[in-house]
Amino acid sequence: MATADVSAFVYFLPIFAFLIVFSIVFAVLNRQKIIGENMFFQLFFSFVVATIFITASSARQVVLNVIPWFAVLIVAMLLLLFLASFIGKADIVASKGIAWIFIILLIIVFFIAGIKVFASTLGPYLPGSTSNEGNPTLINFFDWLYSPRVAGAFLLILAAVFVSWILVRKAK
Repeated sequence: MATADVSAFVYFLPIFAFLIVFSIVFAVLNRQKIIGENMFFQLFFSFVVATIFITASSARQVVLNVIPWFAVLIVAMLLLLFLASFIGKADIVASKGIAWIFIILLIIVFFIAGIKVFASTLGPYLPGSTSNEGNPTLINFFDWLYSPRVAGAFLLILAAVFVSWILVRKAK
């Protein structure tokens, strides 16, 4: 069986990442009219955002880590829709519940890709880190922030907000 060598695609990955970011940003701007209906500003802003993603290596790595998983989710969604239409239950699968599941999965993929790309940068500031790299002032601040006293205070404030919300809601 003959296999094709696709290693040349590695050279085009930055171009693909640029095109994907540019297309998504332009589509969102054009559809939502966030910066108006002027096509020039939409194209220019999309170009600037895509250029920033390409020049910032960590942002490009996030996009390159997310793209394959996004493609897997799209293929899975299309296969699920195909199977459901084959059975005759396409309206159930095309419901908003399934769409929200895929959106939540995509958000999880973004978080995992971000953690993977920025782990070496964020590592010294996370609790339990034994690394001495990073800004000592920030490391001391995050050690204080993750301390049991601050966590307890945060939980008390959260409980107070929750109880207050319940009391106000019941009063109405």
